Amino acid sequence: MTDKNYRGLLLFALLVAIMALIDPLCAATESPKGGTAPASAAEPDHPLAAGKRSLDKGEYEKAIALLGAAYEKAPALGDYALLWRSSAYEKSEDTGRALADLKTIRERYKESPLLKQVRIREIELSRKRKDASTAKLFESFIKDHPSNTEVKFAYATFLKENNELQKAKPLFKEIYITVCPLSSRALAELSPADLTVEDMVKRGKALNTAWLFEESERIFREALRKDTQQFRSDILEGLALSLFRQKRYKEAAELYKQISSDYWRARSLYRAGEIDTLQAELPALTRTGDKRLATVLLAYGTKKRREGKIEEALALFNSVLAQYPAAKEETLWAIGWTHYLSRDYESALKILSQLAATYGDAKYAYWRDKSRELLAGPAPEQTPEPVKVSLARQESPRHTFYSFLSLVRGKQRLPGIKAADRPDTGNAALNPSLPPAHAERIDLLAKLGFRQEAVAELLHAAKKNPAPGDLIAVSASLKELGNYKMSMSTIAKVPYREDLHAFFYPVAYWPEVEEAARARGIDPYLVLSVMREESRFAPDARSIAGALGLMQLMPQTARQLNRNAGVRLSQSSDLYDPTVNIQLGAYYLSHLVNKMGSIPLALAAYNGGEDAVNDWLGKGTYKTIDEFIEDIPYDETRDYVKKVMTTYFEYLRRSADGDLSASRNRLGNL
Repeated sequence: MTDKNYRGLLLFALLVAIMALIDPLCAATESPKGGTAPASAAEPDHPLAAGKRSLDKGEYEKAIALLGAAYEKAPALGDYALLWRSSAYEKSEDTGRALADLKTIRERYKESPLLKQVRIREIELSRKRKDASTAKLFESFIKDHPSNTEVKFAYATFLKENNELQKAKPLFKEIYITVCPLSSRALAELSPADLTVEDMVKRGKALNTAWLFEESERIFREALRKDTQQFRSDILEGLALSLFRQKRYKEAAELYKQISSDYWRARSLYRAGEIDTLQAELPALTRTGDKRLATVLLAYGTKKRREGKIEEALALFNSVLAQYPAAKEETLWAIGWTHYLSRDYESALKILSQLAATYGDAKYAYWRDKSRELLAGPAPEQTPEPVKVSLARQESPRHTFYSFLSLVRGKQRLPGIKAADRPDTGNAALNPSLPPAHAERIDLLAKLGFRQEAVAELLHAAKKNPAPGDLIAVSASLKELGNYKMSMSTIAKVPYREDLHAFFYPVAYWPEVEEAARARGIDPYLVLSVMREESRFAPDARSIAGALGLMQLMPQTARQLNRNAGVRLSQSSDLYDPTVNIQLGAYYLSHLVNKMGSIPLALAAYNGGEDAVNDWLGKGTYKTIDEFIEDIPYDETRDYVKKVMTTYFEYLRRSADGDLSASRNRLGNL
């Protein structure tokens, strides 16, 4: 290294130290607009980084020398240097030295997050050398990590290679039953005679849990053919569930009838639209005493209410109230809400007041106070007073969807986040530091460009040190590294505080979001809100339904949008690119807001589909947008709209001190 380079590194180190004194957590801080300053540049000449590059290139002798130097120069990361050097030794056919490096890690770095990898590498090398201790190493690891199917499969293969097939088969069977990437390979090691009907039932249940319903159906039908009545009830129950989840409700209802599963029979009949059959069976169903039937009866009553059969709905709700006392809260809400939408505000007020007083839920208080207001009627030209919402169920003074609604209705500003209370302003009191040992390792890994390793270190630190201060420090560092999902997951373990707002609601991918929002004429904070609730800012997110990326776009929808959005989308995997995903998502969201006329309706369409929203609006008689939100038929869509709206309000608190003037006309009539 030249003197010039050495002086440059010293100046760089000094700058980092100064920044750390100013803000221990945020060497890369959020800008006033919410953007993120670029992370410090990597140090490509450090022997650890150079050694890893040489290892990846197959330059093993060079890697051994560089990683040896790294072990001496940076002992804080000595376990990484030794782990990678052991790989270089192995590739050079020097397994003895490779094992020696792994042993050193275990002896000198007892708190290293690499210990699991070290044990796996020791097993691989021991197996390669055909050591007598290999089987014990396998068994010890599996005992400590029973869910690791990769090592379990390797052990089963090892046993097979050593003519211990009878000992290997139970492991192959266990892996097959578990839904994992190795299941098909494990099945190939088994013969049909190795699998019992009980094994097939276990596999089918695991597939149902993993939402692989078509495969589950196939397994259960095969099990049904082989069964000798011993497992018939379990098979039919699993098969019925797979059909129910495939929305084949009528078939599911018939199977549930065979096994006398009254609750699921009723649910299936209701979903299948077999209302006459459900009506005929109701007396017998209610006599079973199954408390879960209350939810089906409430859904049935709600259907009657939506059809305008108010008296029938109320009669059914009152019968549920009498027969199912455990469902009292849900039933009272159904009664109160029916009165409210029927414009019988006096009856609604009576029920909602009882709910608010008994359970303290913000929802009940909001509609209670609105009922009272509608009964009294505001004076001419008078703005209604903001509704005071009970927060009895909140564990911290955190705002709810309903408290935000009351502020919007009262035409008030949202409570802003004071600059002095933000953890991204250099306030050391709000920025607890990581323990020095962790901080040194993580800082150096990040500087060397090993971001994934730095994230793993942080998660390891959170697991080892779950105290609130440490979790806050870990969350801040994860946010700094751009891993917003794990940052939010970590901070969620800490009770919400105003000064931690930026960690609960990070301004992620701000340059891309701001550019896309400006181009599409939409509020960037609304785009952020959808991203937060859809993917927790994970660019590689994939839903069970196949939605991809930050804004969880379906490939088919994305291709349709791309025709007008002008975004380059050549294949579905392009949706994992944050820029592409945000551009398409912002375009779609802007399209929906303009078409539907308000943000809540657009969010409902984003989740439930435009046709469904138009159908709900056509059949409903909603006077205000909050009534529509509360009455969305799909539970998932209703909860989604509330969550995204709440998140949007939280971001607006940070923006312009809670000023709603720019977005109020897009929120709809309240």
